[in-house]
Amino acid sequence: MNPKIIGRFAFLLMPFLLAGCKPMTTPSSKAGATTGDPTYQKNPHPTQAYRLTMRIEDAPGPFGWISGTAFYQMNNHTQCTPIEPIAGVWNKSDEDGIPIHFEKRDASTYVATIYADGMIDEDYYGKGVCRWELTSMDVSLKATGKNEETRFQAGLYKDKLSSGLPTTTYFWSGGYPKDEMDNYPDSGHSDPTQFKEDLRKQLFKVTLIARKDAS
Repeated sequence: MNPKIIGRFAFLLMPFLLAGCKPMTTPSSKAGATTGDPTYQKNPHPTQAYRLTMRIEDAPGPFGWISGTAFYQMNNHTQCTPIEPIAGVWNKSDEDGIPIHFEKRDASTYVATIYADGMIDEDYYGKGVCRWELTSMDVSLKATGKNEETRFQAGLYKDKLSSGLPTTTYFWSGGYPKDEMDNYPDSGHSDPTQFKEDLRKQLFKVTLIARKDAS
């Protein structure tokens, strides 16, 4: 699992409860009014839909709390944002995120819709249109949502999003519902042989797959 996933969850953790409960209030864009920067705009009428399916197999217990985020990145950041004149660097944010709302289909299957055009391409800084692309989606699961519980983290990156191929992440069941460290971020492994041999029969897995919605 790419280690960047941990930082992303820390940056933009957008929790919500399942089974029809209201999502919690989410933070505003990283480009906020407090800095005087423009707020990056979410597309109110996106059309480029992807159907996201998450399957959980051999879990040691239920997951009553799931947080998901679709991440977007500017692909022309240095062309459409101003350079900081003293340091000579581009310090404006080049990333933003949109919460993903999962629906539970059965005990082990959840579905959601994400959009490739979730962000609005716009001239935010007066230097030309900033263009966004969907680069990844991350999901975090907890037993009930208590702060001290382990955060099991999985994700899909750009190559798998565009190809429609699944990504499976394996986790040690012994970390459920909590590890020795409170709120431990467990990003698992993509290969079960990366676990010690005596732990390989104590694993569960989370599989994510995104396919273009033809409807």
